[in-house]
Amino acid sequence: MKDRQAHIEIEDKEVVVTGGYELHARHGRRFFQSVLGGRRLDAGWRVPRRGMRIQDLVVRINSFLEAEGFRISHGELAAKGVELALERRRSLQRAGAEATSWRAGRSNIDEEEVAARLESLGWRPERRLHSHQRRNVCHALAAVNQANFSVPGAGKTVTSLAAGLLHLNAGTVDAFLVVGPLACFEPWESETTAAVGTAVRPIRVRGAVHRRREVYAEASRGDLLLLSYAMAASDRLAILAMCERLNVMLIVDESHRIKRFRGGVWAPALTQIAELARVRMILTGTPMPNSARDLYSQVNVLWPNGLLTGSRTEFASRVDRNFAGVRTSIEPFTTRTAKSELGLPAYRIERHSVPLTGTQADIYRLIRNRLRDRVDDADTWDDKLEALRRARPIRLLQAGSNPDLLNHPDDAYRLPKIPPTNPTLMQRLTRFSDTDIPAKSSAALEIVRGLVEDGEKVVCWSNFIRNLDSFSALLHRELGIPVFQVDGRVPASDDPVQDRRGGDVSQDDTRERRIEQFLSVDGPAALVTNPATSSESISLHRACHNAVYLDRTYDAALFFQSIDRIHRLGLPEDAQVTIHILRATIGGDDTIDHLVDASLLGKQEAMEELLGGAEIHPLQQDAADPEGNLADLEQLMHYLVGEGDDDES
Repeated sequence: MKDRQAHIEIEDKEVVVTGGYELHARHGRRFFQSVLGGRRLDAGWRVPRRGMRIQDLVVRINSFLEAEGFRISHGELAAKGVELALERRRSLQRAGAEATSWRAGRSNIDEEEVAARLESLGWRPERRLHSHQRRNVCHALAAVNQANFSVPGAGKTVTSLAAGLLHLNAGTVDAFLVVGPLACFEPWESETTAAVGTAVRPIRVRGAVHRRREVYAEASRGDLLLLSYAMAASDRLAILAMCERLNVMLIVDESHRIKRFRGGVWAPALTQIAELARVRMILTGTPMPNSARDLYSQVNVLWPNGLLTGSRTEFASRVDRNFAGVRTSIEPFTTRTAKSELGLPAYRIERHSVPLTGTQADIYRLIRNRLRDRVDDADTWDDKLEALRRARPIRLLQAGSNPDLLNHPDDAYRLPKIPPTNPTLMQRLTRFSDTDIPAKSSAALEIVRGLVEDGEKVVCWSNFIRNLDSFSALLHRELGIPVFQVDGRVPASDDPVQDRRGGDVSQDDTRERRIEQFLSVDGPAALVTNPATSSESISLHRACHNAVYLDRTYDAALFFQSIDRIHRLGLPEDAQVTIHILRATIGGDDTIDHLVDASLLGKQEAMEELLGGAEIHPLQQDAADPEGNLADLEQLMHYLVGEGDDDES
């Protein structure tokens, strides 16, 4: 039988495939017409791009024809596209094989030799790498493009910096582009200075557009540019020009923030930049905060053009049908340090019972009775659960923490001001901040007082912004110590803000500066903050070993990330990390705080199993719901219906 032949050509941003009647056979007709939307020609097909890059379309057609047994020839432009795609696949295969060999102990990359090479390049002894960090550096060299999914506090910044220095010395890269949340900038700057001195120069990309373009245009060997996700998307063209001029190592920090499976502008911009980057690295301790689909955009930064993921539709199908297979395919390029490998001493939890009395107790009973009434009005169990969710159980957490929160709307949780029902009690509620101190605030004050007398620093957590305000004022008034408050209203960086005329307005008061002041001030001090703002990308462990929780929600991810701020690698050997948890009681009985505590303990066990192992798993999305998952609502339901009726005043 005569060999089937086909010719691929690019004409007017379309792909033309010619070769005869065989291209019109059933398989060919289905592929070219139904799948690609091509138009039939006498001797083949004319295929539009339909949103695909022309090179990717050529490769897709080429792969189909090869599988069908065609001998293929190419026009000049088509040949370049195929060769580029083939070289990318060969690079993927080479890196995967080398990383697999390293894991099997068959690689020439030796940990001791790598450590010695770093030392010869000026790596500072005080930043000597731990064994798991040396292992991750070696893996980065073997895999070339690495996903470091180590737990928070494992030293992902210093590990990637060490790998980058080795690439810089080898001539593989000239400069570094670190894209991440604004809070990660200071750790990158401090770690770079501490580890390599001036061998690598951190530069924050900031200011007006023309100034940022100058930074990209003038970037040179040894520069480490720090910029946010939004800025990377905004400055994409200037960054691409820099990547064509220099060999760039792209590092995406806290890469789970680009997890959006569809839509968005961050991931497409970073993927395009990644195509021109010589070396690529993604860093996150929680690669799948919601589901396995969170990996798609991140892995496409690591290996663009769907080399590891396939198309978006294909990836969604694979993770749903066979996540173990997906994990196996990306495993050569991933490294993970479990928290058990860090050798940290266990932190101590002290639980404090705090009785609610007076107006606060009455308000708590009022909110509890309202929730119970909503449940009683529903018919089936499912209806009761839905009614409870709509009634917003977080109101009960507010009442137990600080009743004054009910007097004001809360934009973070989309809560309006509570409507009045009992006039007498509501009058007492409106005057609460003038006449009372919340019971848990009083108890937390005494805990902080004891720590202050011992010369200690402490971080105090609450999920409610107004509670941060009132507790900060209480500490100022009663203890007279330095108090630094950080929440979403404080600017996230000291980057200048452009005014409408294009000039810069300096910001002297930022989250970073407040945290730096808290850590550097002599003697005792308090940082008052919320997990939504400060549970990620900041390190307090070198100066602060105490945390006080005025309240907690059912969001397990935020709670344990907040603990990681003071319980992480680099703790002084004699440090004892202590977590103080306040649980309200009423008339000697438990409150919702005890339900939250039990829920978080159960979620902690599940999360430690996921985060403690070498394999990566998606966290359960409902573990991050501040108002609880189905099991939490069911427990709250039993709590409500098990309580007898109480008066509202």
